[in-house]
Amino acid sequence: MVELLPVLRIVLALLLYAFLGLVFYAIWRDLQERARREPEERPAATLLISAASQPDERFRLRTVTAIGRGRDNHVIIDDPFASSNHAVIVWREKTWWIEDLTSHNGTFLNGERIARPHPLTPGDRIAIGETTLYFDTAA
Repeated sequence: MVELLPVLRIVLALLLYAFLGLVFYAIWRDLQERARREPEERPAATLLISAASQPDERFRLRTVTAIGRGRDNHVIIDDPFASSNHAVIVWREKTWWIEDLTSHNGTFLNGERIARPHPLTPGDRIAIGETTLYFDTAA
């Protein structure tokens, strides 16, 4: 009986390693399958920017589009009342969302100040400082 104990320990250790190997293999296969799937298709959307200080411009939205006065944004607004990193528009859950990035003067959607992410619909009017942006899904 005493001679059998080390053999049982080795068998138990091998079974444990085999189980862990199967778990890691299943996780690896799942990650590979998710990587092969096509990314979620987002509809084309644009922002029409209307500001007194610059001519009207139209920007095509990315999956994540940063808006602000800073040069590191995708949509740069030349407005002294806009923060460097003012707001962001994001495609998630099959919807376009706008979120204020805790800017000093706030972001307004159709005349109302937003404090949390809000879904966008075509024709929405976004006000950042003295700049008005119009959201449209027709590119």
